[in-house]
Amino acid sequence: MKIGTLTFHRTTNYGGVLQAYALQKCISNLNYDINIINYNNIDIYSYYDYRVFYGRQSLKTRLGKIVRYGYNKAVYSLFEDFWNNYLSLSQECTSKEELKIVEEEYDVMIVGSDQIWNPNAIFKDFNAFLLEDFNGRKISYAASAGNIHLWDNYLKIYWNDLHNFDYISVRESQMIDATCKLSGKEVSLVLDPTLLLNCKDWKLLENKVDVPKKYILIYYLGNNQKLEDDLYDFYKKTGLQIISIGKKLDKKFNSLRPVCGPREFLYLFHNASYIFTSSFHGTVFSIQYQKQFVTYGNGGYNSRMETLLNTLELNNHLIVDEGYYKILNEKINWEKADKQLTKERKKSLDFILNALNRDERGNI
Repeated sequence: MKIGTLTFHRTTNYGGVLQAYALQKCISNLNYDINIINYNNIDIYSYYDYRVFYGRQSLKTRLGKIVRYGYNKAVYSLFEDFWNNYLSLSQECTSKEELKIVEEEYDVMIVGSDQIWNPNAIFKDFNAFLLEDFNGRKISYAASAGNIHLWDNYLKIYWNDLHNFDYISVRESQMIDATCKLSGKEVSLVLDPTLLLNCKDWKLLENKVDVPKKYILIYYLGNNQKLEDDLYDFYKKTGLQIISIGKKLDKKFNSLRPVCGPREFLYLFHNASYIFTSSFHGTVFSIQYQKQFVTYGNGGYNSRMETLLNTLELNNHLIVDEGYYKILNEKINWEKADKQLTKERKKSLDFILNALNRDERGNI
């Protein structure tokens, strides 16, 4: 049986690439033949490419790329190295027609994880990410919509396509009811692929970065004034060096911003003394490496963090209004969290095994 996965793998988003690797690695460890479908939708991936005039981008995005060209190119090179050396990719396809031809080589297609069911994130490429042209067994693993209300204008499309899936799992509890109603099927809640592996697996990928022995790590996207205010307060209290992944901070933080690919990302999380993040995968790797961390809300996209932190009974680490300082200095019961994580990991692996081991009639 030949298995293909379709997800966001060509991005320079750390979580996106590492979750693609993790699902591939997990299924490969179960002794299945698996490839990541190397689908290059330029509308989706041009945003992450360092090239200024590649694909369709806004003027603001192009201007930003000109300013950050050298840094972006260096980061892209590290990601490209990871894609080439750590991902088992199919031949490249750049159109729906080419994708359909490549998919014919596979018995099973798995879509997920990441926001592959977010209409905006996929530039409304429902044909690909809802497997409209694939005739084999269709499975979703930890699919996410980002925010379930983004489906509101596309309910007919999701209704038609989700009915054709054989097995469905999602990443956020918020998605379960809507996905059940639209698909008419049982929907499982599973872990993000990055949590199917353990910290020992991730340590094998790390690439050392020249940073101080003790440091505060910050990883967040967009703007979050509360996070920055708390970070500056903590910096003044501790005097520790701030290491920023990706984000260029104000000069007052006196931060370092190393060129960082997926392997360097893992090293920095593993060796951080404290972590500030508003990212779901920033939260994941804070937990994987059992770090003192705080997670900040990210507008309407909090459900994935809430689901994970509630599951592991670490929900007090999601900062809303309460003071961050007490949380950062509280001792975390990692033994309890790890026991729950092990339980959830087994449930998620059971979903994968059940979906792959049953034929069309539901027989093992």
